[in-house]
Amino acid sequence: MSSSTGNKDFRDQLGKFRLDSNNPPSLPSSWSHLPAPDSPLDSSPARSKRVSTACDFCRKRKKKCDFRYPNCSACTRAGVRCTIPPPGPQVANTSVPRDQLENLQKRVQWLEEIVRRKSGISVADLATGTPIDGEGDPDWWYQVPAMIATGSRAPASIPSPAGSSGSPAPAGPTGSEAPTRVGTELPNVGEIFRDQLEHRRPSVARPTSAPRVLRLSSLEEAEQVAGQYFDSIGYQYPFMSRLEFMNHLRHIYSGGVPSSEVHNAYHITMAIALLIGSVDSTKPAEFYHASQETLPLALQNEDLPSVRALLGLALYTSFATAGPSIWHVLGTAMRLATSLGLHKARSYPTTEEEEMAKRAFWSLYNFDRLIASTLGRPLGIADEDISVSLPRELNDDGTEVPGASAMTIPVQVIRLRRIFSRIYRYLYSSRPQPPPREVAATLSQFRREVDDWRMSAPVFPSALLYSTSYYDYLYYTTLLLMYRPSQHNPTPDTTSIISCGDSSIQVIRSYWDSYSIGKLKWIWLTLSQVYFAGITILWCLEQNARALREARPAPWHPDEQMMRRATQAVVVLLEEFGKRRAGVDRLAETFRHQSTTIFSQMAYQQQQMEPNQPVPQPQDPGPPQPPISLAAPPPPPVPLAPILDDVLLVDGSGTVPMIDPQMAEQLSYSYNWFQEEMASYYTI
Repeated sequence: MSSSTGNKDFRDQLGKFRLDSNNPPSLPSSWSHLPAPDSPLDSSPARSKRVSTACDFCRKRKKKCDFRYPNCSACTRAGVRCTIPPPGPQVANTSVPRDQLENLQKRVQWLEEIVRRKSGISVADLATGTPIDGEGDPDWWYQVPAMIATGSRAPASIPSPAGSSGSPAPAGPTGSEAPTRVGTELPNVGEIFRDQLEHRRPSVARPTSAPRVLRLSSLEEAEQVAGQYFDSIGYQYPFMSRLEFMNHLRHIYSGGVPSSEVHNAYHITMAIALLIGSVDSTKPAEFYHASQETLPLALQNEDLPSVRALLGLALYTSFATAGPSIWHVLGTAMRLATSLGLHKARSYPTTEEEEMAKRAFWSLYNFDRLIASTLGRPLGIADEDISVSLPRELNDDGTEVPGASAMTIPVQVIRLRRIFSRIYRYLYSSRPQPPPREVAATLSQFRREVDDWRMSAPVFPSALLYSTSYYDYLYYTTLLLMYRPSQHNPTPDTTSIISCGDSSIQVIRSYWDSYSIGKLKWIWLTLSQVYFAGITILWCLEQNARALREARPAPWHPDEQMMRRATQAVVVLLEEFGKRRAGVDRLAETFRHQSTTIFSQMAYQQQQMEPNQPVPQPQDPGPPQPPISLAAPPPPPVPLAPILDDVLLVDGSGTVPMIDPQMAEQLSYSYNWFQEEMASYYTI
């Protein structure tokens, strides 16, 4: 085909394209470093701007065209677009801008440059239709992750950027003379996806009206229920402003219609508060289902209200027997929070916005550490990735009172959680087990940090009982996590055994105090802590029995009466849980059997050490005797099961029960078993 014929065919096809010369295509922000279509990519001599055909406007007016580029003088004066008729009969009714050809050439050059920068392949030097993928595979990009991980090169058949044909590059030795391949200049994956990351889905205003709104009988009752939430959960997870919530509450009870995010926050908060103060779950479930009507709208944007909505949903799930997986909800919330950069130090327009963002992130951090350690799962974010500071100790009126504000307790809890997080990562990981001496030294350092935290914890006057008792509870649960058998401390020393036993008794005392005044939260987190503390006491007693069998002194010397009361309290609490949660009755029976076996072993060893004392014969236990409680229960008396005493240490045959030599291993296994059992049973 002659060159003139080829040029004619190209001109004939040119009219099929319309390209607005006044609005050239814009570049994404991440590609701002590339040459724009308006500027030449090389320093080649300028092409001729004249054309040999008069424009349509001059032809219709039968005037002489001065062929100015890109608009002639007549078109410029008239304010019209200067177009020329394309050659050929196919598109005779279509006109194109005078600078159409140059714009197309610029665009082709621009696209070729993008391909060269992204892939390292100079397609401008290749013939049209040349295969540029390895072995003809059009999807060779799937190899990029493996290439990055291994540092290997791209497929050998991918041509060199300097190549002028489609033939594969020679597989010669690598060196300075070897041609540069794609594998030596891997594409910048971050640059490829930067546009998508920087241009997330834009925020859309949420609807100002909401579906049905549930209300309690009066505003006074609603304020009382909401106050129960902020006086308990609000101290642990202060991601909502009490003042703002109460203002929305009054607006709702005055007949106002809340926005979708306020609607969701109001209903889920009231559902949680009703669950805390009532055994009946009917009313909380109604509020929960109402909150679900606006949950999609509350989550439609990537913003702080979405994080708060997920936190509220996770809190409800931790209290209720129904709802989504708390593990999945918290994971979603953590990814959204990091996407928003809440974990990083940054500037905000106002102090209020900054503090509420901090409160939301640290509430999420606190909740994540609690759930991960309870279920034996990884943490949602590493402490090394967090640079945002702790919230300031501000009151609702904006005054900052360190040590005596509404944020004093939450900030103190977060400080402990940061120590707690390092303990968990050190002891419960898949890394090689460190030497026992190193473990002992590390635990000693952790213990000093935890003790210092408890000694320096400020007391918030208006929550005196709550702060002190809550600090004690957190202190002993942290020690329990630190000293109980773990991956890096499978055989704890005497210090660990003593700390385990004493901490477990104190944890149970804390829960028993709440149970005695009718304020125990019947949630799976409470169940987990009670059961863990109970089996830890049994494990410590088994360590005592093992030491005596090996003619060593017993490491733990607890107060006998206090230890038995704590064990009995676990039995009672598990039985009470069984009345409210399906499946816990089996757990209570397992713990009763384990505790009976351990106490039988203790009694048997004591008899062996005192051979002159007659072996006690089985007796009729008779009617259940009232136990000695850890705290005086309010009237009416709290129903308790028979106390664990020597009368329960032998069976009806009069023989001592068989002592399982693997009891300690079974108790240690119970930690992991219960985590998995609970997570699967309650779909956590």
